[in-house]
Amino acid sequence: MVTAKGRFFFISGTDFAARQLIIENIKKKILQGSASLLSVLNFYPKEINIKDLQEKVLLSSFDEKKILIFKDVYNLSKEVKDFFYNNLSKIILNNYVVFEAESDFSKSKKISTDKFFSFILSQAACYKTNSSEPALSFDDFKKSIRQNNISQAIYVLARLYEERPSDSEKKALGLQLLGILVSELSYLKDDALRRKYFNYLWEADRAIKEKGFDPRFAIELFLSRSLAG
Repeated sequence: MVTAKGRFFFISGTDFAARQLIIENIKKKILQGSASLLSVLNFYPKEINIKDLQEKVLLSSFDEKKILIFKDVYNLSKEVKDFFYNNLSKIILNNYVVFEAESDFSKSKKISTDKFFSFILSQAACYKTNSSEPALSFDDFKKSIRQNNISQAIYVLARLYEERPSDSEKKALGLQLLGILVSELSYLKDDALRRKYFNYLWEADRAIKEKGFDPRFAIELFLSRSLAG
């Protein structure tokens, strides 16, 4: 019988780099020098279609190990939470699951008394990080874009949002970062690459304005697609 131990993880805390390091260590532990392929699937609350999720999560593959990473886990819909709550034993037969949160659950009474999160804490291997790093700026974000260091750009993006506590500050930040991306990408000398990135950026803008995506996650998706080429 497959148990949740070693297959189900909950990572929380404000230190983005530390969270990513934990995830990388989990990947290495899963592979353990084997020749198996490791497929990593990232899910964001506002993107999740429950039918699509069920297919991806419950589809078995004997030659591939899948790690499912759920970002911004505190904003998962009730439908998604119920799916995991009722099907965990089936899900972990062929998958490794990581729930990632950007803050400590204990700071929110609503979260700490939620049945789903109580379930997570009782079943998952839990890791908590704390941030003591200096503040970052728009210049750090621009630098990462100019150097084509997309992973660093995603890190700076997360830190910039962590440093802005109010919703109004976060909303303004999203617009500022989109403006920076437009400006920086305008300088690309490769016409084909510039057109491709602007198309991705246009799709991110449409996702925010028409589908109600959180600007932060729309920008992160743009950066992830750019990294993938």
